[in-house]
Amino acid sequence: MTDATPGAPRHVVMAVASGIARDARVRKSALAVAAAGHRVTVLWGDHEGSAVVEGELGPVRTIGLPVPYLLRDERARRIARRRAWRPAWPAYRSRTALRTAGMRLAADSARVEGRGLVARGLLRVRTLVHRVRARAFGVQERAFASLWRRRDRRRLARLDRLDWRRELANVADLEAAFTKWLWRLEPDVLHIHDIHLLGAGVQAARRLAAQGRRVPLVYDAHEYVPGMTGGDVVAEAGYQAMEAELIGAADAVVTVSEPIADALVERYHLPRRPVVVLNTPSAGEPARAPAGVREVAGVAEGVPLLVYSGVLGKLRNIPTVVRALAELDGVHFAAVCVPNAHYPVARALATLAEEVGVADRVHLVDPVDPEQVIDFLRSADVGVHPMVRGLANHEMALPNKLFDYVYAGLPVVVSDVAEMQRFVREWGVGRTFDPDDPAALAAEVRAVLADLPAYRERAASPELRAAFSWERQAANLAALYAEIAR
Repeated sequence: MTDATPGAPRHVVMAVASGIARDARVRKSALAVAAAGHRVTVLWGDHEGSAVVEGELGPVRTIGLPVPYLLRDERARRIARRRAWRPAWPAYRSRTALRTAGMRLAADSARVEGRGLVARGLLRVRTLVHRVRARAFGVQERAFASLWRRRDRRRLARLDRLDWRRELANVADLEAAFTKWLWRLEPDVLHIHDIHLLGAGVQAARRLAAQGRRVPLVYDAHEYVPGMTGGDVVAEAGYQAMEAELIGAADAVVTVSEPIADALVERYHLPRRPVVVLNTPSAGEPARAPAGVREVAGVAEGVPLLVYSGVLGKLRNIPTVVRALAELDGVHFAAVCVPNAHYPVARALATLAEEVGVADRVHLVDPVDPEQVIDFLRSADVGVHPMVRGLANHEMALPNKLFDYVYAGLPVVVSDVAEMQRFVREWGVGRTFDPDDPAALAAEVRAVLADLPAYRERAASPELRAAFSWERQAANLAALYAEIAR
């Protein structure tokens, strides 16, 4: 163990690769460990900064480290250059060169009148050469596209032998920014949030061990990494290989749901089951928001209002809600957009609402501070979460927004993914639906609105709040740290 006296308060250094302003889990975890009597420092990744930024979160010291992602970006440029290489002849080397030559030829053609026979003859020759090179460019592009498809298939076939250190250049950037800070802060416990910094945590723990200090390493798995999909399959395989290699170095594992804890034990043969800490709200009165979501969206009292709060990524499947509105006369939908209501995905949702003919009933609003979310959502009628099913990470998750809705007193209409469906049916707080079917979503919304008082009463259940409150989750975290302190 560490050099500290057994049972004495520890200096706990937590680390997360991203910002903490809207990361409720990291913020609450840090405060819970501090409330258990330990000194806590949180290192977080500042992707836009150029200097170290220090601050405070109550009794917790926070340090933002600039992460320029130079290695990641250089690798991306190198791959782009390699994929963009083309022979200079006979085809054009790039689409830009093709368009430029075409524009120059068109301009010269417009000026050919009144010029001599030789000039017109040269123009005809240039036009012929341009057509040949343009046609060769098309053939060349198809050939190179086929070449890269074959190469990608070969890479995917070798995923079981993937070198994650080579593929995850962003992880190398993070390790360069964080590792020295992790051991120089002289921690008694290292607590790594999410997969991205697990390598930095392992390296820091090894450095401290080489100095004669045995520092426990806690790995907080926010996702079921082997069940994540929908993005870059090579990167996904890289994270899986990284977790498989490094999770055994952790002295304790924390995760976000019971099924994920079971899956981690089975997959990695862990000597002890991970501690489950759900990402749930406090049972106490939440911080007051300046206004409710109904007021911000401009929806009158008595008008049915659905709400979604969170990131609008592809796997969250929010367009299904917009399409369902076509079958829900008079029902409005407010999307609380993280990080804001103006970024491209939010604008695309507004465009879809116009196409479906429900733009007057779709409201994109900016988020509030994490501590104000519960109060902000209270004025809506139903919380919705249509995330796609069939992904292991989704099937085993109990998302924080599910609890945000319930603690705001809202019944829910959510996808019929396994763990979320089990929770909704067990507590009777809403309905589930097929996330691929907007009509099914509309039908379940109508069913909940038809019996809204009963669903609201079950959502306000004191037993539910006592069973899932953050205070209960913080007790699990405090018990883990008491064991570490012993």
